[in-house]
Amino acid sequence: MEKCNPYSFYVVLADGIMEIPQESNLSWITLFYALPKELVEKRPAYLELPRNIHQLLHSEEHRKLIESEAFLELVWDCYAWSAWQFFQVPGKGGVKHDIPGNWSNYSGDFPLWRLSYEIIKHFRQKFETEMEWSFQRLFLMDKDSELPWLSYQHFGNLVGNLTDMIVEEQNWQPMIDEIWNNRQVADYTGKNINKRDFMRSWDHSRTAEHISLEDVLENVAGINGEQLYDIADPRGEFEATVLSEQSMEQFKHKLTEQDRLILQLRYEGCSLKEIAEKAGFKTPSAVSKRIEKLAGAYEDFVSGEYSVFLDKH
Repeated sequence: MEKCNPYSFYVVLADGIMEIPQESNLSWITLFYALPKELVEKRPAYLELPRNIHQLLHSEEHRKLIESEAFLELVWDCYAWSAWQFFQVPGKGGVKHDIPGNWSNYSGDFPLWRLSYEIIKHFRQKFETEMEWSFQRLFLMDKDSELPWLSYQHFGNLVGNLTDMIVEEQNWQPMIDEIWNNRQVADYTGKNINKRDFMRSWDHSRTAEHISLEDVLENVAGINGEQLYDIADPRGEFEATVLSEQSMEQFKHKLTEQDRLILQLRYEGCSLKEIAEKAGFKTPSAVSKRIEKLAGAYEDFVSGEYSVFLDKH
C-alpha cells in the first residue's frame, strides 16, 4: 500500500481517495471560497469561478485559472492584508493597539509584513481541521449546489478570530512586541506620516536631550532627574483633525468633479464596476488605478499638513 504524504490533504471520494499536495495551488481553494466578493473583484476573472468544487475541477478553463500565479497572489494578498490589520503592537503604558497607519506605509521587508504572509498557512490548516471549510466538506456538496459568498463583515470577523487564535497558540506576541520595539528606518517606505514621525525620533532632531518622543509619550521618561508626567500626544490630536470631515472637504476642493464622484461612490459602497459605469471609465481596473492615485494624493496632502504642524511645535 502506498504511504500517505503527511504534507498533503486527502479527500474520500466514491471511487477512491484524492490527494491534494500542500504545494499545489488547489490546496488554497478553501481559503479562496471564504473571500468576500469585494476582495475577489480585484481579480475580476476569478468572480467567474464556479462556487462548487465539482464544477470547477471539470472545467479546463477554470483549472487553468487556479493554476496561475495570479490565483496565489489574490488569496495570499487578501489574507495577509486582512491579518495585518489584527496584529497588536505595544503602545503607551503597555496597552496593545493596531499597527498605526496604512499597510502601504511599511516596506515589504518589514518583519511584521512578512509575518502576515507566514500566518496564512496556519489559516489553511485551521480551515481543514477545525472549521466547516475543509476539502472533504467541499466534495460532499451536491454537484448542483453553490457555496454562498461571505459578507465583508463575516470575513473580517473570521480572519480576526483566526489571527488572535494563532498568535496565542504560536506564542507570537512576544516576537511581535520585539519587532515593533526595534523597528528600523528601512521598515518604512515612501513618503508618509509614520515614516516622517519615526525619522524625527530616530534622528533626535527635535530635542537637545537624546531621548525619543516615543520614550517621553509612552514611558513617561525623566530628563535630568525630573519626571515627565503623562501628557497628551499632539500627533494623535492632529491626526484626528486632519482626518476630520473638514480636512476631507479641503482635500476634495483640489479634485476634479470626476474624482469627487469616485470618492462619493466608493464611500457609498459601490463596486468598482458600478463606479466605472457611473463615472465614465471603460473598466473597473481603471477605477482601481485612479483610486490608488487619489489615495497617494491624499497621503501627500496629509503629510504636508502634518509637516507644517510639527515645524510649529
